[in-house]
Amino acid sequence: MADTSLLSAVRGQSKSVTLCNKSLKRIPPLLCKVTGAKQLILKNNRLRELPYELENLRDLQFVNLGNNEFQKLPLVLGCFPHIETLHIFNNQLEELDGEVIIRLFNCRLLNANNNQITAIPPEIRGMKSLKTLCLDKNKISVIPPEILSCAEITELHLGNNRIRELPRELGYLKNLKKLMIYKNELSEIPEEIGHCQALQVLDISCNNITMFPEGIYHCSLSELHCDENPLLEHLPVLSQNVNDVFYLKELCARMILQSFKDRNSVLRKQATVRPDVLNILKDARKCVLCDRSYLFSWLECVHFVDAKSVLKLSNRAGKIPIRACLCSYDCFYSENHNYFAVSYPT
Repeated sequence: MADTSLLSAVRGQSKSVTLCNKSLKRIPPLLCKVTGAKQLILKNNRLRELPYELENLRDLQFVNLGNNEFQKLPLVLGCFPHIETLHIFNNQLEELDGEVIIRLFNCRLLNANNNQITAIPPEIRGMKSLKTLCLDKNKISVIPPEILSCAEITELHLGNNRIRELPRELGYLKNLKKLMIYKNELSEIPEEIGHCQALQVLDISCNNITMFPEGIYHCSLSELHCDENPLLEHLPVLSQNVNDVFYLKELCARMILQSFKDRNSVLRKQATVRPDVLNILKDARKCVLCDRSYLFSWLECVHFVDAKSVLKLSNRAGKIPIRACLCSYDCFYSENHNYFAVSYPT
C-alpha cells in the first residue's frame, strides 16, 4: 500500500519529500514521479541503493541519505545538477566514487561523516562550489593536493581519521575558516598554514604535535584546541657553547642574499640574471632575531607564548610552543631574547 504522504506529494507535486524511520530497503516507485521535488529526506532507513529512475527528480537541491546501509555512492546522485547539500553520514561507504563526485559541481555541503572511507578521490577537484566538507570518523590517511581546486571551502572536518601529514597546498585555501583535524596522526603543522589568514577555528587535539609553526601568527584564530598533544615544555637543560661551521654553499648564499639589500651591488646584478641561482635562493628565510637571510643552515628554537592573549583567542589554550629559526649560534647566545633551543628526550 502506498504511503499516504507520498501519494499527496505526487498529486500536489510537493517541493519536499520525507520518508524517514520507515525501515525502507528499496525506494517506492511512486517517489520517482515527484518530479518537482527540491528536497528529499530518506534518513534512518535500511537503503543500500537508489534506482536510476530517480533521475527524473532533476530539481533536487537537498538530499539526506543519513543512517542507511549504502556501501557506495548511488550513481544517480550524479544526475542532479542542482544539488547543493548532500548528507550521507552513518553509512558503510568505503570510497567516494569519483564518477559521482566530479559531477557535484554545485554542491556546497557534503557530509559523509562516520563511514569507512579510506581516501578522498582526486575528482574532488570538480566540486568547485564546495564550502563545507565533513569526513569525520573515517579511515582517510592522505589529503590530496586536488583539494586546492575547492577554492571556496570554508570548513574542513577531518577529525578521527588516520592522517599523518597536512599538505603544504592547504595554505592556498584562502577562505578556510574552520579546520577540524583532531584525533589523527599528525606530527607537525606546515608553515603554510599562515597563508590561511581567514582561519578562525583550529582543532588539532589528540595528535602528535610538538610545536606550532611561526605562520600561526598570521591566522585570524578565535579558537585553538590542542589538548592531548606532546607539546614541548619549558624545562631548562644545560647546553654547550658551539661555534658555527657553515658549508661553502651556505656562505655563498648568505653573501648573495645580503647583497640584495644594495641596489648597486655587482653581485646582486649578476645573481638576478641567473635563473638557476634565483631558483635556489627562493627558499631563503630570515632569522627572527637579526633579520639576516639564510638558506640551508639554521638553529631550530621555540618560544613559549600565552595563546589566549597573544593570538587573541576566545578560549583558553594555555602556553604553547611556537617554532622559530635562528641563523646562527651567535644569535642564539646573544642576550635579551626568549628563544630556547629544542631538546628532545633520548
